[in-house]
Amino acid sequence: MYTTNRLAGIKLHTSEEELNNRYFYFVEREKMKTLFDLREKADSEIYEAVQNLFDEPLKIIKLGDQSINACIGCWTCWLKTPGRCVMKDEMAECYGHYINSDTVILLMDTAQGFISHQAKAFFDRTIPHYNPYIEIIDGECHHVARYKKYPDLVYYFDRLGLTYQEEQVIEDYLYRVAYQFKSKAYRIDENLKLIQLQARKAKRTGTEIVAVGPMDKLVIYNGSPRKTASNSAIILKKVSQVLGNRVEIRDLKEIDKWEMWADTFESDTDVMFFMPLYVHAMPSHVMKFIESLKASQGSISFFVQSGFPESSQSHYLRAYFEQLALRLRRTYIGTAIKGGVEGLQQRPTIGQEKMIKPMVDTIVNLVDGGAFNPINIQQLAKPIRLRKGTVILYKIFNKMGLINYFWDRQLRENNAYDKRFDCPYI
Repeated sequence: MYTTNRLAGIKLHTSEEELNNRYFYFVEREKMKTLFDLREKADSEIYEAVQNLFDEPLKIIKLGDQSINACIGCWTCWLKTPGRCVMKDEMAECYGHYINSDTVILLMDTAQGFISHQAKAFFDRTIPHYNPYIEIIDGECHHVARYKKYPDLVYYFDRLGLTYQEEQVIEDYLYRVAYQFKSKAYRIDENLKLIQLQARKAKRTGTEIVAVGPMDKLVIYNGSPRKTASNSAIILKKVSQVLGNRVEIRDLKEIDKWEMWADTFESDTDVMFFMPLYVHAMPSHVMKFIESLKASQGSISFFVQSGFPESSQSHYLRAYFEQLALRLRRTYIGTAIKGGVEGLQQRPTIGQEKMIKPMVDTIVNLVDGGAFNPINIQQLAKPIRLRKGTVILYKIFNKMGLINYFWDRQLRENNAYDKRFDCPYI
């Protein structure tokens, strides 16, 4: 299917319209090739080079900066209209092209040493293609497939302005996305050759974590996109109650304040980004805000909470945050990771307080001492992966119907249980 010919210097002569016409007239469904151009400035010169990697014609879809609304974590696509996103935008209109392609090519910008917020929004908005139910693969949780087959993912991003370490972090992250999406992963490299990406551990820089001393005030950016029922908001409310005026919580859903906050970032001495994990990284609106930041003095730390219990899911984001601290020239204090938070609001009050307390204590200790307590961090991060005993218990509970009860109850309440396995785009 793929060729590895060097394509630099190729004559670019086929227009986008001609490529699309070739697509509509000749392509077979099982051989569909769809190119999504997610770049802010979509130049067509690369299209011909990509076309020459494949025998079948390309369907080209340009998604401009206003085309992809950020995922808001509402779960409508799982619990109310299974397989269908609540958003009505160009991204939603393209779901059929994605699912019915055997290969999807993604052209992406990079920003602040990572994929752009536009590319991240594309990934975040793919969750309708999967079920909320969980299966365990190699000690990690994965969402169960909604469709029988998913396209190969082929990535292209410009290396300009990236360090070698940043490039490797991006490559590793993109592989992990494809892995979770049950797809094979390929990259079009700088020589316009197609290479298959392989599984690798997250590359950490070994950046020294430095204590900065007691903090007068820690500015925490809440990166949850949920309008209501946000676990991050619940946790940070407790942090605010304990620390009082030694902490300032800024909610990144307040987009009208971004410009002011980006300016004050340069003078804020101690800053933390607190967020849920979305497709192995930050929610896309958090990335968009990060893109606006300039290098400045001070400390920076991160706190990632996720629904999956194992912390390994967040390791690729932690690797990026180490690079981001270097790019922003800030003292890196570290990244705290806590899994298994999704069921927080279903617990009784005592259970909620018990779950929240270690996270609150970790942040309080950070403010008091100017560094994360290593014991706190290690305890929060357990388990790194699920052990065999846990996997066995999971399978037993799953057969008893206990694992899926959380989802099935809500599906029934929404009169969507009978549609839970719908595949609306085939």
